[in-house]
Amino acid sequence: MMNTQQESPTVLDDMDPASPVPVSPTPTAALDYHRFGHDFVRLILHKQRVTESIDRVLGETFALGPIGAGPGRKVAKATATGTFSASYGHALEDGQFGYKVFVPIAVTFDLDLRVDSMRFEADVVIPLTVLIRLEEPVTIIWDIVPPTESEVRLEVRSSTLRSALLQKAAGLEGELRRFILRFVARELEKPHVQKARRIPLVPLIDAAWPVIAAQFLPNSPEDRIAPEG
Repeated sequence: MMNTQQESPTVLDDMDPASPVPVSPTPTAALDYHRFGHDFVRLILHKQRVTESIDRVLGETFALGPIGAGPGRKVAKATATGTFSASYGHALEDGQFGYKVFVPIAVTFDLDLRVDSMRFEADVVIPLTVLIRLEEPVTIIWDIVPPTESEVRLEVRSSTLRSALLQKAAGLEGELRRFILRFVARELEKPHVQKARRIPLVPLIDAAWPVIAAQFLPNSPEDRIAPEG
């Protein structure tokens, strides 16, 4: 079984998303707009929220194919079905604001050779680079960078000796990696993924304003009575 252990945490990973951001009842040091914007995005898009969003966008299963495989994509037809596990990741360490997200999938590949068919099971981990940037007017953008072929982790299991021999003779793992990359490219172009990449904060806050305002504005006459003492 492929090792999908999470990477070592960084500073951004230390935040507990279940813990509320502390609010001081007394005045604190002034915060400039640049630092406010940086902290706001960092606290809103913490690691757990990003990985859970990736899981929600991808769903639980997928099916792809049939797609031509082999030289000229004429030798065989390949289809794949897969089940996603919970993704995991860590904050980028090169000064960029974003995350490296790893998406584990249990995949079944069916290879139709026209005169025969074979099935392979595989554990796949797809690394995605999620870069976060800002656009006007007050919009958060996720740029999702797909992996290269060599970055796709793939562990294939053959159910028969013939399948195992074909796996070695035909360079099957490279073909399956390219198959996975075509799947990733297809998924990233889907309308719901493109929509999820943009977070327009102004309309979102406008829609949520009644709930937000209720947290700090008076909601009844009793709220306007000054406490005794």
